[in-house]
Amino acid sequence: MRKFLTIALVVVVLFGLLVPLTGCQRKVKMKTGEIVICTAGEIVEDNTKEIEVPQSKVGEYGVTTKVITCEVHGDLGALYAQAQDALAAGDLATARERLQTVIDRDPTYRKAKEQADAIDAGQTPAVDPIDDPATPGGDATPEDPAAEPTGPVVSLTKYVPDAINGYAAQGILADMASLSRQYIPTSSTADQLMIEVEQRIDAKAAEAAQAAIATEYPDARQEKTIGGHAVVAGSNGQFAAAVFTDGAVTVIVELHATGASGEGLLNDVFAVVESIAK
Repeated sequence: MRKFLTIALVVVVLFGLLVPLTGCQRKVKMKTGEIVICTAGEIVEDNTKEIEVPQSKVGEYGVTTKVITCEVHGDLGALYAQAQDALAAGDLATARERLQTVIDRDPTYRKAKEQADAIDAGQTPAVDPIDDPATPGGDATPEDPAAEPTGPVVSLTKYVPDAINGYAAQGILADMASLSRQYIPTSSTADQLMIEVEQRIDAKAAEAAQAAIATEYPDARQEKTIGGHAVVAGSNGQFAAAVFTDGAVTVIVELHATGASGEGLLNDVFAVVESIAK
């Protein structure tokens, strides 16, 4: 089983689920509010608070996310644009210098690593057009509030949406190359959903990670194609999980059963995959 879910479950056991002996409806401690994330994967603001609600009301609350380009990382687009201008002018030295600065701050930014490797191999990489600020990696900055923030974190957030039918979204753990998010189910068959998204070097590395993670859930193994993605699912004790790749991204969806076995949750994990693998 994945360690990040095990850790989250400790929090749930200690603080999350309160089952009174009086027969009253079970109450759940959960978070509600907003989290602001920088495109570089840093939590800029955490405006959430913990509340206690009846199990039947869980779906009415949750945490929303907002992705911004913070001041610290706002110049990545400009640096990348300078590198592209230098490539267009045939100035590989300047291009390599600017690309390295970008890579040092965000190794997954657009084609920075790919272009730098090509220059190191004695090649001249093709210029990456970035005229449209709405293009991923374009020069959206804090000084341009109308521009949509871009970058790897933006592309990863689609796998950990604020709304999944049957689940209330909670907080996010983020860095430049991965996101993980906790959800509280509104039903009683599971007490925890976690989704982890990891940016790999390339598709081959993502597929290798998928194969390795799938071995952690050897029981009741199933495979399906959902949204054009090959999904592998299985269970391990009270855990059920499905793993798929999307290019260089590996996505793990994991549920924890309230009963003795997670095998009965395989259809549920497939349903979550269907909602995010679009």
